[in-house]
Amino acid sequence: MSAALFKYTVRESLRSRCIRLRVTPQRGLEVVVPRGCSRSMISPILERKQQWIRSALERVAAHRIRFPTMLAWQAPERIMFPAIQRVWQVEIHPEEILRVTVREHGEGLLQVRGNVDHVPACRAALHRWWLRQGRKHLIPLLREISRETGWSFDRATVRRQRTRWGSCSRRKSVSLNAKLLFLDPALVRYVMIHELCHTREMNHAPRFWRLVQSECPDFRALNKTLRQAWNTVPSWAGNG
Repeated sequence: MSAALFKYTVRESLRSRCIRLRVTPQRGLEVVVPRGCSRSMISPILERKQQWIRSALERVAAHRIRFPTMLAWQAPERIMFPAIQRVWQVEIHPEEILRVTVREHGEGLLQVRGNVDHVPACRAALHRWWLRQGRKHLIPLLREISRETGWSFDRATVRRQRTRWGSCSRRKSVSLNAKLLFLDPALVRYVMIHELCHTREMNHAPRFWRLVQSECPDFRALNKTLRQAWNTVPSWAGNG
């Protein structure tokens, strides 16, 4: 009967030791269960908590009406970075503090803690962690490819560009898009070779493409795939 009374989602938690109920404007009613927990245990809890659930759902319904634009973004349940072959399970932990923090626990667990129902703070914290991952992994990879090719650069940064995967200035400063983490390694390597070639040739004249081809013989296919790769960026990462 409870399943018919309330629409809810179930989220397994690696660290949870008991079944917990959460009601938020972004997720509605969420049942957090320990890994391996039998789903048959959920219905009796929903039955016992009917009054609390109804009150909580009424509060979030009012919140949705008052702040409709705050619901467009949601924290992901899982984050995948194909570029570095890493996956994190995301756990949301609401706490009665103003700030939001994102911390890694173990090999594949990411915890988002704090005022997690405040969308701007939650999104900003997750994006800061994402940028740190970009600096940690993308810049060393660029250095490695630079050593392989002999094409040196002066400095490198990682940002969240809207329309470019990367860029290179006349001063040999390379800027990489943090969204590269969502791409396959072959595409990431192509982008880095492309930008390093600009340390030799600043335009896209035939001499530039010959330089690219010397390291990426299949650069035409890679370039075509790269133009379509924006669709692989998940919604939580946004457009900016």
